[in-house]
Amino acid sequence: MLDVKEKILEAYAGTGKLRRDLVTGANDEYFAALGASSSYNQAQLDIARTAAQSLLKKELLSPASISAVSGGAVSDERSTAAIALTFDSVAKPLRIAEPAIHAETGDFGLALSAAIGAVLGMIILNPLFRLAFEMPDLGMVIGGPLGALCATLFAHKVGRSRLLRRLLRRRRKARYDRQSHEQVVRTSIEQWLDLTVPLLAMLCICKSQPEAGPADKESAFRRIGGLIYTLHRTAPDSLSVAADELIQEARNCGFEGLEGSPAFLSAAADEQSVIEWTNDLSTKYEVFGDVTEGDKVRIERRPVVFDGNVMERGLVRKIRNKYSI
Repeated sequence: MLDVKEKILEAYAGTGKLRRDLVTGANDEYFAALGASSSYNQAQLDIARTAAQSLLKKELLSPASISAVSGGAVSDERSTAAIALTFDSVAKPLRIAEPAIHAETGDFGLALSAAIGAVLGMIILNPLFRLAFEMPDLGMVIGGPLGALCATLFAHKVGRSRLLRRLLRRRRKARYDRQSHEQVVRTSIEQWLDLTVPLLAMLCICKSQPEAGPADKESAFRRIGGLIYTLHRTAPDSLSVAADELIQEARNCGFEGLEGSPAFLSAAADEQSVIEWTNDLSTKYEVFGDVTEGDKVRIERRPVVFDGNVMERGLVRKIRNKYSI
């Protein structure tokens, strides 16, 4: 377990530059697919996310990247393809949160509101300043900017207030904050790589492990021989325990056909010695008499199968109907 953890940490430390390059490339690919618009629908966001994930998988599962993750233990194309296939079936997809939506009034709306406010300000303040101060020109000068300011603030407030939008029947124009979304995308890609690099390292470790070779016959026979001598010296009341230990050891060494409880420990063992004959059983059993496919046969002697190889064939006998001539 400690060795596996060390290899994962080595893979993580050895792919620092690779992960940084993947984050930058996937981020650029995402926004290139998204386009320069300020508003997007869900389909556009999904297309951009798929494009970024495709780039990540393509680069991360390349022979060079897998060799870097495995520390050079996996470099051939066949092993790389097998790891990529397994990775696709177990890796989680890239998930990116939707961008934050901001309600804004359009530029044309703000400009129109300012123009209307300026006109209304001059119309309202001109007579007021004439009556109060006898200075109508000052009302014209102050009324324009003040009216434009008040109208612009009101239009901005309408864009934020749901109640005012309903009363005025105005639709909010949704805009995405691209700057904050870029940070969200980059963080999501980094988190995805933080999870997938250890996963890929584990797959490389499993693939680089040497395949189990054929069983060591000499070692197996040595262990079984020792148990045979032990069985020879066992007292009568302990024979079943010693025999069961011998069978367990033979099973562990690679001998097949020893599943289930032994006959001397199970009364129902004889019921399992009747099978239906098929032609492919001829590699494991010798036949006593004329037996055709589909006949019921009784196993007189089981085959000796060691490490998948038939060392000695067993023997079967056809079960004849008592009414047959």
